[in-house]
Amino acid sequence: MNDKLKGIFIPVVTPFTDQKVDLDKLAYNIQKSNLTSVKGYMPLGSNGEFAHMNDEEQMSVFKTVKENMAKDKVLMVGIARQSAYCTIEFGKRIEDMGADFVSVLCPSYFASFMDDSALIRYYTAVADALSIPVLLYNCPKFASGVTISSEVVKTLSAHPNILGMKDTSSGNIGKYLAVKDENFDVLAGSITNFLDGLKAGASGGVLSMANYLQEPCCSLYELYIRGKIEEAEVLSDKLIRLSKNATDKYSVAGVKAACDIFGYKGGEVRNPLADCTDEQREMIKTAFIGAGYL
Repeated sequence: MNDKLKGIFIPVVTPFTDQKVDLDKLAYNIQKSNLTSVKGYMPLGSNGEFAHMNDEEQMSVFKTVKENMAKDKVLMVGIARQSAYCTIEFGKRIEDMGADFVSVLCPSYFASFMDDSALIRYYTAVADALSIPVLLYNCPKFASGVTISSEVVKTLSAHPNILGMKDTSSGNIGKYLAVKDENFDVLAGSITNFLDGLKAGASGGVLSMANYLQEPCCSLYELYIRGKIEEAEVLSDKLIRLSKNATDKYSVAGVKAACDIFGYKGGEVRNPLADCTDEQREMIKTAFIGAGYL
């Protein structure tokens, strides 16, 4: 396993105020999170609403995270575009500024044509063109159902510049780990598949819950690493139930509402998404109180 990919990573939310990127709120969140046990940050992912921003806004988010993160934290950055060409062009800009990894969601606009050969062609072109290490990002619900197959992982994991992947689908981590190259790491992308992923051999997790409950997520990882499996299972069940009863119902808006509840700056979501109502926020808060976190 790559030491840089061991632990808990935050898929950083992008706060918006009056629909504009609020870099001050973002900087506050990173500075506050630096004081926790998280391993690092992943801006410009699904929780970061990357699809709702133009290139310059995305660069400003990346720069803000990079400038405010602690030196011992690891930085992985989402660079996905619908074509290999545009992904490479944006990736080169990130590469010039410096990051530890780039993360690339499947192209999906022409979803019916995104078979294994298309994904292999796309990711190979990106990895060949960049010197910064590439991570695959498998999340069918944000990619029009496009899913990275085990065969794609088997092929791409042998590429010298593709070092791992984030998997947010349910039940596939074990399949990927069974066929991957030995120098390829798999990260769980959800609290619901995190512990099972660790048991199967995943190196860590990029968890939306880590935006607001960093230490419980880190504690779950540490319990497993220290061999306290029963305690880890109890905590995992608790966090999964909490996620389902609180933020999962409202996607990014729920995550941002939870950030506000726990003293972070969630900010608004960007249109066409809708912020949680006051009633929904109270429901989320009640779930946290019931779980003993407030």
